[in-house]
Amino acid sequence: MNTETFGKTLLELYRISRLAPIQNFQRLAMDAISARFDFDSAWWGMASQPLDGQLEVHASLPYRLPAFYPGLWDDIKEQDTIADAAMLEPGTCVNFGRKQLYASPGLASLMARFGITSCLCTVTLLPELKLMAFLSLYRMEGKPAFTEHERRTMQMLMPHLTAALSANWMLHLERVRASNASGRASLGVVDKRGMLYVADQALTAALRLEWPQWRGPLLPEPLVRHLLAGTPYRGQRLSVRLHSVGDLWLIDLRPVSHVGRLSPRESEIAQQFSAGSNYKEIARDLGIAPTTARHHLREIYRKLEVSDKAELAHKLMDMGHDVDINVEGLSMFEELPGAPMGFGCLPVE
Repeated sequence: MNTETFGKTLLELYRISRLAPIQNFQRLAMDAISARFDFDSAWWGMASQPLDGQLEVHASLPYRLPAFYPGLWDDIKEQDTIADAAMLEPGTCVNFGRKQLYASPGLASLMARFGITSCLCTVTLLPELKLMAFLSLYRMEGKPAFTEHERRTMQMLMPHLTAALSANWMLHLERVRASNASGRASLGVVDKRGMLYVADQALTAALRLEWPQWRGPLLPEPLVRHLLAGTPYRGQRLSVRLHSVGDLWLIDLRPVSHVGRLSPRESEIAQQFSAGSNYKEIARDLGIAPTTARHHLREIYRKLEVSDKAELAHKLMDMGHDVDINVEGLSMFEELPGAPMGFGCLPVE
């Protein structure tokens, strides 16, 4: 890849980052690279290495490889000398030929299964997210080994790939935000394990409303349980909705309003009472005892911290109701203004 081709590749990557659906960006980006750089298959994703644990791969794309490839790797990861070498020199592309690929039995079995004889691998650290981005390019039996020039080319390209991926996710958040009339949501992108990849500026503060000790990058455990179940979460101070976007999830966080703290029955009674009905009329309309209606009104006053009907009506008008975010029809989008946070910016500790 010469200088002119390299420049055209970068322009194409950033164009795709603006236009591609979030669930398709990685595949389209690899298509663009493969049109200009000779390789047979690839593996691109995110990983973490807990201080007391082994390397874990999160969202990843096995490109021209079967979907079960990450599972096969997980079985031999303790013998992955490619990963070990790449993590020793983050930002440096390592070049493994047949001899290095087949030096350990576990890695040799994986490479032999797919006929891989040459590999380029680069790791980029994302310390603010406690993650690393990785990309491995493979060549098959019968192809020449990667050259030093090709190794340097991929070393220069990897930071741009990571930046383009971050931009793609952030633009998706902004498009969703633009479609949300209420403007109250904090947004982020997570994987199925609850690993946070990108978020807007308000998300960390929103999570700490409910979990003051949260530090990331994993979502709080209660949210992870709801993520696995695909169900919304509603706490004392925070309401969270989860929207599937390919293999990732868009999380939509918003503070629970005073109105949101009311039960459905209390909300109905509050609306009728603020509109002018008395507790006896409400009891008749709802088929409940007048004493039950009065009890609900006392609870409504307590929860909303009001003392009369006028205050109640004003509170209901001010707080309004939660508005659902609509993520339908947002697969293609243009660059939008805003300051969401991507790799290198998210304030997790």
